[in-house]
Amino acid sequence: MNENKEQELTEVVSNAITETTNINNSGLSMEAIITRIDELSENINPYSVSKEIEEIKSLFYTKLKTEQKNERTQIVDVVELSKNTEAKEVKKPLHPLEVKFKQSFSKYKKIKFEYRKQREEEEKKNLKTKQQIIADIDKLTNEDESIKKTFKYFRILQEQWKNAGHVPQNENNNLWQSYHHHVELFYDFIKLNNDLRDLDFKRNLEEKTEIIEKAEALLDEKSFNTMHDSLQELHEHWKNVGPVEREQREVIWEKFQEISRKLNKKRNDYFTKRKEIDADKLAKKDAICQKIINLTKEKSTSHSKWQSLTNKCKDLEKEWNGIGRLTKTDNKTAWNNLRTALNEFYTEKNAFYKEKKEEVKKKLNTKITIAEKAEALQNNTDWQVTGNTLIKLQEEWKNSSYAPAKQSNEIWKRFRTACDTFFNARKAHYKKLDIEKEAAYAEKANLLKEVEIFKVSSDIKKDIKKLKEFRLQWKNLGQVARNKMKINDQFFTVLNSKFEKLELSKKALANEQYRNKIISLKGNDKAVKSEQRFLKGKIDSLIKDISQYENNISFFGHGKGTETLKQQVEQQIEKAKKEIEELKSKLQMLK
Repeated sequence: MNENKEQELTEVVSNAITETTNINNSGLSMEAIITRIDELSENINPYSVSKEIEEIKSLFYTKLKTEQKNERTQIVDVVELSKNTEAKEVKKPLHPLEVKFKQSFSKYKKIKFEYRKQREEEEKKNLKTKQQIIADIDKLTNEDESIKKTFKYFRILQEQWKNAGHVPQNENNNLWQSYHHHVELFYDFIKLNNDLRDLDFKRNLEEKTEIIEKAEALLDEKSFNTMHDSLQELHEHWKNVGPVEREQREVIWEKFQEISRKLNKKRNDYFTKRKEIDADKLAKKDAICQKIINLTKEKSTSHSKWQSLTNKCKDLEKEWNGIGRLTKTDNKTAWNNLRTALNEFYTEKNAFYKEKKEEVKKKLNTKITIAEKAEALQNNTDWQVTGNTLIKLQEEWKNSSYAPAKQSNEIWKRFRTACDTFFNARKAHYKKLDIEKEAAYAEKANLLKEVEIFKVSSDIKKDIKKLKEFRLQWKNLGQVARNKMKINDQFFTVLNSKFEKLELSKKALANEQYRNKIISLKGNDKAVKSEQRFLKGKIDSLIKDISQYENNISFFGHGKGTETLKQQVEQQIEKAKKEIEELKSKLQMLK
């Protein structure tokens, strides 16, 4: 029998790659992951679940990072406006679930450490036990007792060897070879009689045949972990069974080796196929990551567009998760690629909303300024000027940039309230004026009739006084509607005609008629200003004439021929000065 080959195959089986667990924990919440770690920590062999624990540890921190990122950067549909506060980053303590996770994970590591420490102590103890068994087998070759008794004790030592358990890995190969060597020496030493030796060989053959049958049954085993562990146990069992007759040794070993190769091939084929599947999954996951990155290749300039892209990103992330888990190494690579793609996407998104927030802030500040201007004017009673100003502010609001309704509605209410306050007050004011103008018109119509029937008498002073009373009454009656202002012209035409029937001087009549004109202009600011401009223009023209006359006089010589001309010019100057005084008097009356 080729012991080296048998030992090498056993080591290949024992060192084969552990099958990846088929449990999918990606759908677990962070709380459920902590519960799962607590459950796995109760496993008899903590090393058998170490791979799953490492994977869910990575999964937990991925979920935690995503949650913390969402808490730090809240992508809202609208941007909140704050006037007097600034955002400040506060260093937050550990997430409560991270604290619980660290506690559960530390508990598992402690259990794993204690298990390893206990396992190492047991393996050292088993090593001493097996070394002692080899020493005891070696002593049997020096015993003088009967073959039967010696062989019986040999069987006991073999059973002890089988039940002794694992030894440190670095001692296993040499120890087994030493054991096998001493067993062979024992058989050669005692030189069993053919019947006893054949009986032992037969029993060993039956036991090894049973091992082969159990190995063949593993071909139907669905779990590759179970298959692998069982084959390891069978090889360990094979090593502890004694030899068979020499002619059968190579045959029986080759048979066991062949079934072991089939099992290993089946397992290797599975993992080869699994590797291809994982490679395909990884490629699909990477392709999804590239699609996420491509979402931001074209610059998006609207909130609705980013909403659409975010939904697509979430769908792609969901598709990524739906592909399933990979090996630990590939899974780590895939998660890193996904995090990179998501970080790139959300960094672009956050930059957009940060810029959008600044734009909205400027737009809202513009609207606030317009509203404040309107509020400052809402109680103003300069109806014409203020009304025109507010209309311009309304136009400014209309032309100002759009801002989210949630923020701008409050400002719009302020602006509209200010405008309504002013225009409602102006409307009420003009409505009151209309009523007063109607009353004034009725009273003026009655007064006009009274003037029309007035007859001048021989008492000029009395008539002048009465006509002035009519004029003063008219003045105090107030304004009439614009479409009825013709009554003013009618009144002063009649009044002037009454003054003309009195024996007044030309100047006195002109003064009274001008006073009538001034009163007729009351309420017509445009006409008053026009009259003022006319009078001032006439005064300026006369001043220039006087200046020209005075300049001309300076050129006159002394003589009888020029004296007459000089007097005429001086008379013109005096006339112009008197006219200026009259015009100034009229200006004063206008005021």
